[in-house]
Amino acid sequence: MTIDLTPYLTETGPKYLAIARALSEAVRQGELLPGTRLPPHRQLAESLGVSVQTVSRAYAQAEKMGLVQARVGSGTWINALDDARESAYLRGHEFRHEAPLIDLSIAHPVCPPGHHLRFRQTLAELAEHASPEVIGACRPIAGLAHQRERASTWLQSRLHVPGEMDDRILCNGAAHGLMLAISSVVQHGDLVLTEALTDHGLIALSRTLGFQLRGIAIDAEGIVPEALDLACQRFKPRAVYLTPTQLNPTGATMSEARRDAVAEVLARHRIWLIEDDVHALLESPGLKPVASRIPQQSFHVTSLTKVTVPGLRAGYLTVPRGQLHHVLPRMRATTWMATPLIFEIADRWLAEGTAEALAAEQRELLAERQQLSRRLLGHHTLESRPTSLHVWVSLPDAWRAEELQQQAEQEGLAITTAVPFIVEQTPPPRRIRVSLGAEQDISRLEEGLKRLAALLDEAPPPMMQIVY
Repeated sequence: MTIDLTPYLTETGPKYLAIARALSEAVRQGELLPGTRLPPHRQLAESLGVSVQTVSRAYAQAEKMGLVQARVGSGTWINALDDARESAYLRGHEFRHEAPLIDLSIAHPVCPPGHHLRFRQTLAELAEHASPEVIGACRPIAGLAHQRERASTWLQSRLHVPGEMDDRILCNGAAHGLMLAISSVVQHGDLVLTEALTDHGLIALSRTLGFQLRGIAIDAEGIVPEALDLACQRFKPRAVYLTPTQLNPTGATMSEARRDAVAEVLARHRIWLIEDDVHALLESPGLKPVASRIPQQSFHVTSLTKVTVPGLRAGYLTVPRGQLHHVLPRMRATTWMATPLIFEIADRWLAEGTAEALAAEQRELLAERQQLSRRLLGHHTLESRPTSLHVWVSLPDAWRAEELQQQAEQEGLAITTAVPFIVEQTPPPRRIRVSLGAEQDISRLEEGLKRLAALLDEAPPPMMQIVY
C-alpha cells in the first residue's frame, strides 16, 4: 500500500526515530488503522528518500513501541493499540540482563520479612485450628457467613462503606470484584465513563466484556465534576468507574468536597457508580467513599492486597440493595466462590487488628520511600501522595517517554510510561510512573532512583552512526 507520512515527520533527531514517531502519530490520528499492512521497506524508503536500513530501523523501533507487528512472509502490520500496550505492559520485563532490573514499574506493596513471618504464623495456626468448613466449603457463593460478617463490620467502621452483611460478596481480589460489578449492570456495547487516565485493568476489561470507555478530564483531585456532568448529559453512559483515592497512575485523591460534587452529579443523572477503593488503606482513616453518599446506586470494591501481602487476594464487593441476585450468578460462573482459606487468613487479621497494623506499617514504609524519591527526583515536577505506591514524574523537554523507558532498561531500570493507562487514542502525557514498593531492599530502590535522576538530568545519548 501507499502511505504518506510527510505530515507527521519532524526534523529533530535521527531519521529512523522520526519515521517511527510519524507512524505513531498517524495511528493516533486515525490515518493508519489497526490491521493495516505497511509498505515494504524498499517502497517506503523510496517514497521518503531515505535508505532501506533507515526504514528497517524505523519498523524495528515501531515494533518495540508496540505499534506494529512483523509477520514472517507477510510483512509489517499496524497493531490494535490497546492490545499492544496491554501486552507490552503485562508481559513485563524478561530480565535478560546479567543482573536483574531494578523494578520501578509495578504496583506492589513493600513486604519486609515481618510480613512473611506473620503470614506463615497464621497458616500454622490455621493448620491446627481451622474449622472443617474452611476446607470443605462450596457454599454459600457469596462467602462463609462468619467471614462476611466480620468483613461487613470492618467495612462499615474503617472504610465507612454503607451496607449490611447481605450486601457483601467475598471475591478473589479487587479485579475480580470490579469485573463482577461492571458485568452486572453493563452490557456489550454500553458506554462507561472513567478518568482520562485510569487503571489498565479496566481498559483490558472493556475489551473482554465489549463495553465502550470514554475518558473524562482530571485534575489534581481526580475527575472534574463539571466535565463529568457534561459527559453524562451528552453521552448518557450506563455507568461511571472511578478511583477517588490515589488514582493510578497520578495518585490524585478527591477531597470530601470533590466527592460530594461527584456524588451529586451521579445522583442527578441516576447513573451507576463502580468505585475502585483498593488504595483506601494507604490513606489515614477518615476519607469516606463516594459510595457512602449514594449507596442505592453504588458498587464499592476494595481489598487487602495493597497493604498486606500481594498473595492475599482478599477482595470485598459491596452491592446496592436489591442487586445481589444479579451478581451471584456471575460469581458462580467465574469462580464459584472465593477461596475460603484466603478469607480465613483475612478474617483472623481483621479480628486481631493485624490488617490495620500492617496498613499503618505500609504507610510508614511508603512515606519513607516517598521522601527518598523527593530528595533524589524533587528538582523535577512530581505528583504523588505522601503514602502512595507511585510517583508521577514529568519529563524534561529533551526526553520522550518511550525513549527514556528504553534507555532506562539499558541502565538496568524498569519504569512505566503513561501509555497503559490512556483510555482513548490520544497523545500520552510526557510523564512516567515510578513505583516505590516492588524493590524490597530500600538500598536497591535508592540506587534505581539515582540512576533515573542521572538519566533525567542528561540529554538522550547520541545514537550510533546511522546510514541514511
